[in-house]
Amino acid sequence: MSPFSPETASIPPQKQILILGAGVTGLSTAISLLTSPSTSHFRITIIATHLPGNFSPAYTSPWAGGDWHSHASLSDEDADVRKWDERTYEAWTELLSSSSSPSNSKSKSNPKDPPSAQENECETSTGKETSIGLKFTTLRYFWGASTPAIRADGSGIWFSRLVHDFHVLDLEEERREGRPVPRDAVFGTGFRSMTFDPPLYLEYLLGRVRELGGRVVRVRLETEGGLEGVVKEMRRIVGEGESEDEEKEKGGKGGELFAVVNCAGLSARHFLPSDEAEKLFPIRGQTVLVKGEARDAYTYVSIPSVSADEMLYVIPRPGSGTTVLGGCKQTGSFEKGVDEELGERIMQRVMSDGLAEELRTGVGGSFEIVRHQVGFRPGRRGGPRVEVEKGGRIGGIWVVHNYGHGGGGFQASVGCAERVVELVGRLL
Repeated sequence: MSPFSPETASIPPQKQILILGAGVTGLSTAISLLTSPSTSHFRITIIATHLPGNFSPAYTSPWAGGDWHSHASLSDEDADVRKWDERTYEAWTELLSSSSSPSNSKSKSNPKDPPSAQENECETSTGKETSIGLKFTTLRYFWGASTPAIRADGSGIWFSRLVHDFHVLDLEEERREGRPVPRDAVFGTGFRSMTFDPPLYLEYLLGRVRELGGRVVRVRLETEGGLEGVVKEMRRIVGEGESEDEEKEKGGKGGELFAVVNCAGLSARHFLPSDEAEKLFPIRGQTVLVKGEARDAYTYVSIPSVSADEMLYVIPRPGSGTTVLGGCKQTGSFEKGVDEELGERIMQRVMSDGLAEELRTGVGGSFEIVRHQVGFRPGRRGGPRVEVEKGGRIGGIWVVHNYGHGGGGFQASVGCAERVVELVGRLL
């Protein structure tokens, strides 16, 4: 029976929360709202221009690497980001360890289980990993110069007591035993992380939203009217039952609109007030996608004699049969074209440091290139914005913001989503 048929006409429509954006932030927010007791009674609708399966440069999430590695420092300014990253690590650990249907609900498992138990779980969860694009992976992280994070005991890295099997690497011993270490590295750590295939993980999240009863409306919003205009346009779309997804099926009029959650990433600069819009900026990334899934993940930063906006990383994408080689963080650049020289430097660095040798299956021991990729991380001065609009309601509707996560959107996704649930709960 259609929820808008005459038989149900006497049932008061549910109050609504609309989410703007269907990247990892918007999808994770929808799942948390749909599964949290304080907000599960709302009708949740995602409104977005791009959905999983799209590969527009304006759609950030599919272009991520990616792996869980927190960028937060030990500073007070990063306290919230540390909490969001920690919560996501816990949630992903539960997701990979659980034998039942996964969700974004609060974790019941202990993320500090012994690494051996997690490794055993990893060996038996291939089907789940393949279906959701998420996998336990050993990450080896190297520095080529001293930074505040470098302390002999690893205490400069805040998550050393969170992740499984964290240890400081004895680089000389690693080299003697034939394990790959970048030749100019001065410090290194290893730990059990997670790597993910962004397109597949996004498809999984979208499926969860629909499974939980959430709606998805694909439409391009007009932004000339600013934030107030966007809120009005979103209200019009759900009120008039705009077409849903690619199938263009008619929806129906919903109940009272309670809140809008802004998960629009960089696109938010087109409609936010100027004082907020000017805080947003792109951080260009470029990677090379190659055939084969590397056994381990690697990152190498602060490389001597290399531009500060370039680094090295090798990230297998579970279930995809591919690995991402990177990369760069070019602040302020919206250049969509591939820098072929940068692509060559990326591959040469991986080869010269002997990382992921198992992927060199091409002619003459080269990598088999699938494609070169360019994406734009949603940077924001002051860090992520996860808060209620300070000016109060807009047209009688609350606005909650969740954007500006830079290169940390995936690894903070569950924590930020649950923070939005808390904020909405305070408005009830």
